[in-house]
Amino acid sequence: MIIDWQHHVSPEEIYKRRGGKAGQAFIQDGKVGMHLYAEIYQIEKHLEFMDASGIDVAVLSATLDSVGDCRLTDDLYAKVIKEHPKRFVCFAPCIPTRGEEAFQELRRAVDLGMRGVVISPQNDSEPLDSRKLWPFYKAVSQLKIPIFVHITNIPVGYPGFDAPYNLNVSMTREFDLAGNTVRLVLGGVLAEFPDLTFVMSHLGGGISSIIERIERYVDAWGDRFWTELGGKPPFTAPHKENFKKYLDLIYVDMAGYEGGMNAVKCALTTLRPERMVFGTDYPYNFTNDPQGVKRYIENIRKLDLPPKKIEGMLGGNAAKLLGM
Repeated sequence: MIIDWQHHVSPEEIYKRRGGKAGQAFIQDGKVGMHLYAEIYQIEKHLEFMDASGIDVAVLSATLDSVGDCRLTDDLYAKVIKEHPKRFVCFAPCIPTRGEEAFQELRRAVDLGMRGVVISPQNDSEPLDSRKLWPFYKAVSQLKIPIFVHITNIPVGYPGFDAPYNLNVSMTREFDLAGNTVRLVLGGVLAEFPDLTFVMSHLGGGISSIIERIERYVDAWGDRFWTELGGKPPFTAPHKENFKKYLDLIYVDMAGYEGGMNAVKCALTTLRPERMVFGTDYPYNFTNDPQGVKRYIENIRKLDLPPKKIEGMLGGNAAKLLGM
């Protein structure tokens, strides 16, 4: 079974509010946040794409700007689940920093059939290890659902990447993802909430390319890695081993590179295949290109890994996370 962890769907109303013209750039704060695709609300287009590319089940998600839009999207997802229960799994969008109103909507969404929650790496400019997210983590612990961390549309705090060309989508978002992947470990989120399951998008922002450097400093500095800046270590010595233990709790999806196998092979140098789930980022990636998805699947099957691990990456790992 092929399970696509990253398909994006949101209501037509939100699409129209953002401009409502296919191909148009949606610009915020002087940066391109996305280009609009009408497929974002056309479920029949998703089904056509899935059938043509060999995808059995797609996980639908969206990251939004208000609790009202989350509610609107949850209602759409409930309808999709009812009409296509064997083809779609849906994740409730949530803004963790919006308090009880957001948590009530999340609980309603789970009652409607959502099997996970999707958030951004930054929420009202707060990173994933901000103590302002602790109430959200407690709420999700009670719900026992996975947390999918997609992207921050316009990440803040990266002025060095402001440019008259699109670094925001191509690079800044990925650094933001990578930084927040590490924050889950170094900031103590996983130590405080070991029962939570996180899935980071885009191979954790390409985190594998820098993990060894982080491990080196955690190992060499020990407690000083935190205490010299007034922090507190979330785990004891041996620091490197415990860093790796907690990092291994995090899953990553394989979307965001439109089938780039160099990124997948890089990820496999530090992350176990059991922690990877297939994804396409449709309709933003592979737009009108189901054959490209087929090639991606074929290339994954050619990896020098046992067949059981490959099948896990393509669907088995996601099925386990989703309770399928």
